[in-house]
Amino acid sequence: MKNKRMAFVMLILGFFVFAAVPCSAEPEKGVKESPSAAVDAHQKEDKDFDIIVLMDSSGSMKKTDPRSYRKDAARLFISLLGGDDKAGLISFGDSAKTLIPLTSATRDNRAAFSKAVNKITSKEFSTDITGAVKKGFEELQSSKRKNRALILMSDGKLALGDPGKDEASLENLMKLLPELNKAEIKIHTVAFSELSDSRLLGDIADKTGGFFRYAATDKDIHIMFASIFEKIKSPDSVALQGDTFTIDKDIREAVLLVTKKAGTATVLMDPSGKKNVQGKSAKNIQWYSSNIFDMITVHEPTAGKWKVRLSSREGNRIFVLTNLKLKSSFEKNTLTKGDKVVIDGWIEKDDKRIAEKEILDQVIFSAEAIGPDSKSLKIPLTGKAAPDEGIYAGEFTATQTGDYMVKLSVEGKTFNRMKDLIFKAVEPSAPPAVPAQVQPQTAEKTTPPVQPAEQIDWVKTLLLVGTTHAALIILAVVFFVWSRKYKKLYLAARSEAPVVSVQESVESLEKPEMPEITIEPDIPETAAAAEPVQTDDLTDPAEPQAEEGGPESERIKKLLGIIDFQKNIIAELMLVKDILENARTRLGALPQRNRDQQDKVKAIAESHGLTDEVSGPVSALEDDTSELVSYIMVLEKEESRLADKFRHWEEELKRLLAGEEYIPTAILVESAGPAGQTAELEAKIIELEDEIMAKDRKMKALEQQYEDIEKEYMILYHAQQKQKQQQPDI
Repeated sequence: MKNKRMAFVMLILGFFVFAAVPCSAEPEKGVKESPSAAVDAHQKEDKDFDIIVLMDSSGSMKKTDPRSYRKDAARLFISLLGGDDKAGLISFGDSAKTLIPLTSATRDNRAAFSKAVNKITSKEFSTDITGAVKKGFEELQSSKRKNRALILMSDGKLALGDPGKDEASLENLMKLLPELNKAEIKIHTVAFSELSDSRLLGDIADKTGGFFRYAATDKDIHIMFASIFEKIKSPDSVALQGDTFTIDKDIREAVLLVTKKAGTATVLMDPSGKKNVQGKSAKNIQWYSSNIFDMITVHEPTAGKWKVRLSSREGNRIFVLTNLKLKSSFEKNTLTKGDKVVIDGWIEKDDKRIAEKEILDQVIFSAEAIGPDSKSLKIPLTGKAAPDEGIYAGEFTATQTGDYMVKLSVEGKTFNRMKDLIFKAVEPSAPPAVPAQVQPQTAEKTTPPVQPAEQIDWVKTLLLVGTTHAALIILAVVFFVWSRKYKKLYLAARSEAPVVSVQESVESLEKPEMPEITIEPDIPETAAAAEPVQTDDLTDPAEPQAEEGGPESERIKKLLGIIDFQKNIIAELMLVKDILENARTRLGALPQRNRDQQDKVKAIAESHGLTDEVSGPVSALEDDTSELVSYIMVLEKEESRLADKFRHWEEELKRLLAGEEYIPTAILVESAGPAGQTAELEAKIIELEDEIMAKDRKMKALEQQYEDIEKEYMILYHAQQKQKQQQPDI
């Protein structure tokens, strides 16, 4: 009895200790870092990066990225980096290969980076993601810089051609991620197309603190790379209002990323109204063009309103180098659904926060959150009091799971700056097994410190402790009384319960006899005939009937023979149908390629004044397109005829399974058509495939011809410009 009382006393003391621990940790929770301290830490942080780009070179890229847009996206990303950053490039497929090691991302090294990007192929058979990450990790281990990252882009799954190897490779990858996390190396991932393992790439990013993006089509790859650049480097940008933007006197350089539709040309107009196009622009403007975007760099741009002709409203950004910057402490990649998201911002001039009231009164801070449902929400931003003057903050709640974008901006009379803050809201996970007193400290670390420090009210704390202790004592007493009451009931029930032997208990658990089930012999013939077809093996159900040797057995055997014949015919036609569909799919892609080529040729002709020279090739492409369309119509007609045959066979099988009188084999063979008909279709398909290959060769020859024309024109153009420079002014 004494032991029981002692246990009860220890239980009460344990409750006291449990209640006192959180309260003793409360003073640590109340200590918060001021926003101004966060700003100072943000200013001192090293913003230069060492980045390795891991690019997929597996054979599937021929299908998902036939125009190699990922190469242009890689060039874009490296070109956006600053001269103090370093970048490297690794290609992976069957194995990982370093195309260029960590190299300063200066303008002088652009040619070396471009040469390395050109080595990316689409010929590898497998997708060794683990090898790529390991190779990139090894490259970054030689770096002494704090900010290091990998960018992984793939259109497939981790596949080495053998399930055992795949499993071992995935296990090695999961072991490697904690090492990367410990080394503070983040992996930002881009899942490209539906073929990619988005879940794996998302997990890789989450477990290393990286950023995950999904590109549905090849035309979106450069937009995803640009968003990763924004997430990593947090560059300053100016707002694009319609097709105009404002450059102020504090901007030293502007980089325009203009997404465009195929066949269109970008025109840039400076404040004086002068037009700039590729090949004909001012000396301080550099132009990099691809089929889907233009990157235009303007050095020392003239202050005023600029205008750019746009063919697409998505993916257009204007990054600027300036000493007047918009800053924010928000850097999270992932938040939990239901969390409050705190957004803050301030202006820096020459790396010093602007806090003068007369200046702040002339500017307007604003923020707009766009959720996964594409609905926007205005976030009111209010200024902080001393010592945090100049910091504006607001909050909203992430009520949905998915990608969020917060557009943070500040606007004055002569300037504007903006940033896109992107993060993902996920479902809340199970709470980790961490002591209660540690959780507030962890939350305090990850929450942007924008609220002023709060003092602790010790009177309230003591009242809370006393109330908690009193409640625990009452619960303990109630528990003790209930336990004594139920103990008495248990002892009383035990004394009254009959004694049952072990043998009786075992016998009571024996399985009862199952009632005998009889099967009525009165089964319709159709059901008996259809029974064998419901099994996977059509020969097994017929065996009992065959042993009896009755007439029904012979009928079932004949039916099975007919069904086997029908299955063979359908399998053969299905093979032919698949070949036709593949041929039609390949042909169907060619007209669009021809049209894209026409648009490209026309754009080159218009920009270089070669309309007459390329009119012949353009006309030939149009003829090829018409011819391809006719081929496609023939294939569609053949597919329709095959579909009719399949419907015919389906009706025959249904009638046979219903037990109706079957058609003799000879009639079935005649209705299926002679065997030579299938051979004729195969010969026609082979002929069409030969024509497709011939068209491919012809198109490649035309593309080479267009490239030669463009190179020749550029040589002549530069020679002419050089000659003009050498001529003395009159």
